[in-house]
Amino acid sequence: MKAVCVHEWCDPQGLVIEEVERPEPVGSEVLIRVHVAALNFPDILLIAGKYQLKPPFPFTPGLEVAGTIEKVGAQVTEFEPGQRVLAQTALGGFAEYTVAPAIAVQSLPDSMSDDEAAAFPLVYQTSYFGLVHRCRLQRGETILVHSAAGGVGLAAVQIARALGAGKIIGTAGSDEKLDLIRENGADIAINYRTEDFVETVKRATDGRGADVIYDPVGGETGERSTKCIAFEGRLLLIGFTGGRFSNFVSNHILIKNYSVVGLHWGAYRQHNPAKITEAWRELWQLYEAGHLKPVIGGRYPMDEVADAMDFLASRKAVGKIVLHW
Repeated sequence: MKAVCVHEWCDPQGLVIEEVERPEPVGSEVLIRVHVAALNFPDILLIAGKYQLKPPFPFTPGLEVAGTIEKVGAQVTEFEPGQRVLAQTALGGFAEYTVAPAIAVQSLPDSMSDDEAAAFPLVYQTSYFGLVHRCRLQRGETILVHSAAGGVGLAAVQIARALGAGKIIGTAGSDEKLDLIRENGADIAINYRTEDFVETVKRATDGRGADVIYDPVGGETGERSTKCIAFEGRLLLIGFTGGRFSNFVSNHILIKNYSVVGLHWGAYRQHNPAKITEAWRELWQLYEAGHLKPVIGGRYPMDEVADAMDFLASRKAVGKIVLHW
C-alpha cells in the first residue's frame, strides 16, 4: 500500500510517498481502507520534531480518517467489514490503510460525507470538552473565540450556539473570514489585525467582558485576552498556533477572580475514556439535529500533502483541510 512517510525531521516538502507493508489488526483493532484523511496543525509540528510525541523513524503522520472497515481483530464485536466509519489514530492516517483501536472508531450516519467525517472528530471533541467539561459554559454567557474561522474555532462557535450561549464573538486575521464566522453562529466577527478585540468585547458587553475565552493561538493573544475577561471568567488554552506560549500575571488572575484552564484532549484517552464516549453521544445528537456541520476549507490529493500543509501553515485556511487518495 502507499503511505506518506517521514524518515527524518523535516518540513512538508521533505515528505515522501512510498510503498509500505499493509498493517494487520490484532486484538481490539480494526483495519480501515482510508478514503479521506484530515490535516491538523499537530501534523506539521510532528514531522518537524516539534510535537510532544516523537515517534521512531520511519513513521506516517495523520490523526483522523474516514473510510470503510476492511478487517477486524479477534476481539472486535461491534464492527464488521464494509461499515463506513471515522477513526482517530495516534499515527498512520495518511496511508491507504490504517489500523485504529475499536474504541476510537465511530459508525457514520448516512447523511455524513467522508469529507465531513474525516474533519469531525478532533475539532468537535476538543471544542465540546473545552466548553462543556473544562469551562462549564452556561446558557446566556458571552464567549470570545479566537481563530474562529479555523477548524477548532468554527466547531467552538457552532457548539456554543447549540448550547445556548448568549453573545458569541469571533476573531480572525482577514476580512474575508468574517462572513464565514457569522454564518456559523457568531454575533460579532472581528479582524484582529485592524480592530482591537479587547475594546470590541468590552463595548459589546457594556464593560463586563467575556465569560469564556477560547484560545488556540496563545502568545500575545492569550495575554491580551485577560484584559477583556469577565469577573469569574474562564480562559481556555487549547494550543499555541501563534508560535509562543502565553505568560500570565498571577496577581491579575487573583484580583479579577478568573481561571486559566488548560485542555489536552488526548489525555482523556488515558485518564477518563468514558468522558469521550459521553461526548460522542452528545455530538451525534447535535449533528443529527442540524447544529453541527464541518466546514471543508480545502481538498487535496494525498500526493499534494506538502502543499496542503503549507496552506494550513500560511494561516489562510478556513475550516478543515482534507486529503483524498
